[in-house]
Amino acid sequence: MTAVWSRRRGVVPPGPREPDAGSATVELAAAIPLLVAVTLAMVGVLGLARDHVLAQGAAREGAREAAIGGDAGRASAAARAALPHGRPARVTVATAGPDRVRVSVELPARLPFGVRPPAVRATAVAAREPGPPPTPASP
Repeated sequence: MTAVWSRRRGVVPPGPREPDAGSATVELAAAIPLLVAVTLAMVGVLGLARDHVLAQGAAREGAREAAIGGDAGRASAAARAALPHGRPARVTVATAGPDRVRVSVELPARLPFGVRPPAVRATAVAAREPGPPPTPASP
């Protein structure tokens, strides 16, 4: 009767341990590498999403510049200016019809830990604005 009462109160009398003692520690040690792998995968996916948003923004800026009458060089420069400094990108400006222009940006993604980066691509199409092109502002 005394042993039952002491177990209910949290006092365990000396004796053999229960068979599952320490299993939580082993399970946690096995789960830690899995948690680290999932965290690293999420960081990689977030990096791809960030680079895709950057490529979309650059393509829109290039298409906007080409739509207001800028030539292909100015549209390409506008797309590159929308990217962070030093990011290599391939920018393609082409006509998509008699009154439309298409700008495509291909940006190599940056992933952590030396993973070979895939290329992120984005395209924007804009209608050409009527009228003469605006004159560039002097610096």
